[in-house]
Amino acid sequence: MRGDLVPNTIQAAEGTVRWGSWGEGRPLVLLHGTPFSSSVWREVLPGLATSRQVFAWDMPGFGKSEQRTGQDVSLAAQGRIFARLLREWSLPSPAIVAHDVGGVVALRALLLEGSNYEELTLLNAVGVPGWSRGGFFDVTKNNREVFSELPGFAHRALVE
Repeated sequence: MRGDLVPNTIQAAEGTVRWGSWGEGRPLVLLHGTPFSSSVWREVLPGLATSRQVFAWDMPGFGKSEQRTGQDVSLAAQGRIFARLLREWSLPSPAIVAHDVGGVVALRALLLEGSNYEELTLLNAVGVPGWSRGGFFDVTKNNREVFSELPGFAHRALVE
């Protein structure tokens, strides 16, 4: 792909968010990890866009989206922004491919922000901070209601 990968903008409380869309067909949204940007998808976008409508975005604090001192770039903020983008793009149930912390962002949008996905593919995803005592196990214990709402496929993958 040549040119600006994320030519479009949307204003959020956390700053200007840059995004792009290519192709036609069933929607597929790509989420980058850290310290990356949507440019990590540059080589696979042309192939994906031959049969899908592909969306990619730069999370605030990354790539060409706004980066400023004091900006909220927390995973909670990124999850809210991603859910908003899906609404803005009129994508009620797209397929999602998420890398690294993009996996947490996708899961937060799904479990906490009311988003819905046709499919969710996690690539080398970071799911929760820390797996030791005080980390993952406390997160699940203290958020039982959230984890009880996991779709079957996500619950099985988490347990495995």
